[in-house]
Amino acid sequence: MNFQNVNPLNVRLNMISGNLLPMTADNSSFPIFWKIYSTLIWLLEILQTCVLIPGCFFVPKEKALKDGIIGIVVGMEVICTIIRICTCRGQVKQLIQKLNNVLSVDDEMMRSIVIQTIKSMESPLKFYWSAGVMSIIAWSSEPFMLIFQRNSFFYVDYKMPVVYTKEPITTSIFVFGSVIVTMSSAYIFTKKVGTDSYIINLLLLVTAQYKYIALKLSMIFQDKFLQNDHSKSDTEKCYLNRDDYTEKEIKVLCRHHNIVIQSALISVLLALMKRIGKVHETLALAMDHGTMITRKLFGISEENIRENITKKTLWEKCSIIMYGTGGVVQLYIICSCMQKLLDASVNITEYAFHEKWYQYGKNMKRTFMFMIMANNLEIKLSTFEKYNLSLSSFMMILNQSYSIALLLLKTN
Repeated sequence: MNFQNVNPLNVRLNMISGNLLPMTADNSSFPIFWKIYSTLIWLLEILQTCVLIPGCFFVPKEKALKDGIIGIVVGMEVICTIIRICTCRGQVKQLIQKLNNVLSVDDEMMRSIVIQTIKSMESPLKFYWSAGVMSIIAWSSEPFMLIFQRNSFFYVDYKMPVVYTKEPITTSIFVFGSVIVTMSSAYIFTKKVGTDSYIINLLLLVTAQYKYIALKLSMIFQDKFLQNDHSKSDTEKCYLNRDDYTEKEIKVLCRHHNIVIQSALISVLLALMKRIGKVHETLALAMDHGTMITRKLFGISEENIRENITKKTLWEKCSIIMYGTGGVVQLYIICSCMQKLLDASVNITEYAFHEKWYQYGKNMKRTFMFMIMANNLEIKLSTFEKYNLSLSSFMMILNQSYSIALLLLKTN
């Protein structure tokens, strides 16, 4: 096993999205086909950005705020995340090398734990990706219905405020622009899913190593060595051999643990995640405050927003609900992965504590007690030292969102 072949979904998303994030520890590059493909995808996104920014000045302020600014912020979020990973490319490759070192061990138990851990997030990621892409296609395909109704079009007819030519717009240019909007929106979302999958894969692989260490430690104290040597007549010698065997196995396990901890495996990962987490929160706050400021500058009231929402068609509402559901699943995946990493990091000695460690010699008891004390260190990821990514934070966000939704309904 290695970082590249342990999670085929992560590899596919990395290629399809055109992100081409590092998958190996060496300097091996991607095939020329995928490099050209990635270049074309980035050119598509650059084209979309170039026509989207000026388009926000040629459409009504409500549409510019609702469709234009949000699209720009989402694009900035993806680009900032990818740039952050690329600037840490050396550290990421170091992390991949450390992971490959521990994954290369020929151990069926490790293979089973790694595969099981990776599989636990495969279905939510597929749902998040498919729901988002389908909702985007459904949302952006509505302008195509106008082709059968008239022959000239305007900027407001595009689903996003883009400018390709002067008004009125011909049918061919309108179809071309709508296709670009659909493709660029679907690809920018796929890039977002690809970066999320890349980080989640790193988290799950580290979590699997903690689970492996915990299970291996409990197996060491299961007294199997003594059971295999029950035919020996010298019981004291048998117990001495058992302690020697256990001490040797624990040393091997501690070296494995040191690779995970002291080789900067966790520190590099958490530094990368913390920076990405700050990017996400900064952009979220910027979008929130930017929306408020823009509304005040352009005089957009709550009544205008609610009226605009009620005017949406059933097709638009369904696509928004689908996209929102995918966003909730994304937040759940990130928080769940961090919760699993936190639980695994503090439960290394949990299983072994319920085994017969107390029947060993003083040296082994002392070593195990030191391991328990060292295991009290928790791994947390917080943004701006305010929120920890965990399932409790996920539930708190849902509760606050529900309260805000009720407040908006009462004021309607």
